[in-house]
Amino acid sequence: SATSRLIWLLAEIGEGSYGKVYKAREEGGKQRLLAVKKFNFRGDASQVGIPAVMVREAALMRKMKYFNHPNIVKLLDVSVVPAGRSLDLTLVLEYVDQDLSTYLSKVPASGLSRDAIKDLMQQLLRGLDFLHTNLVVHRDLKPENILVSSHGEVKIADFGLARIYSFNIALTPGVSEAVADAPGDHL
Repeated sequence: SATSRLIWLLAEIGEGSYGKVYKAREEGGKQRLLAVKKFNFRGDASQVGIPAVMVREAALMRKMKYFNHPNIVKLLDVSVVPAGRSLDLTLVLEYVDQDLSTYLSKVPASGLSRDAIKDLMQQLLRGLDFLHTNLVVHRDLKPENILVSSHGEVKIADFGLARIYSFNIALTPGVSEAVADAPGDHL
């Protein structure tokens, strides 16, 4: 757990509506770089509850941890610590050097080669295919949530708005009929 792991926060690398993301270093054995996402929920958690976005991201990342897909950022640890009447939720994730925006800003004026574009897109689509096969819809895919390592590895990150869908999604009769009918059936 995060409490048994000694982690040094090195720098803040991002901020969202529910907390901050830090670049960190694990002390001891591996001394690897990590990303630490700290959600700070202020307010009385016993009265209001924990915001759904915090619970959703932690639960979804824990579920995906067991699949270990190369194009999904890896969750290494989760901890929830009571802080008075509020809670601090921390996700410890693998560290990836940059997001897609930063990666693209470093591309030479001549642009990326066709092979580089094809490789990036294949990795992104493999990650999306994995999510959709497991009934997960990301719902916030943008350059800041697509990470690219210095070795060109693409990882989808930030699952705060993601949803898990099941096959029993209710469709309105008009929608299900429109999908089931062949073109030209409505003459």
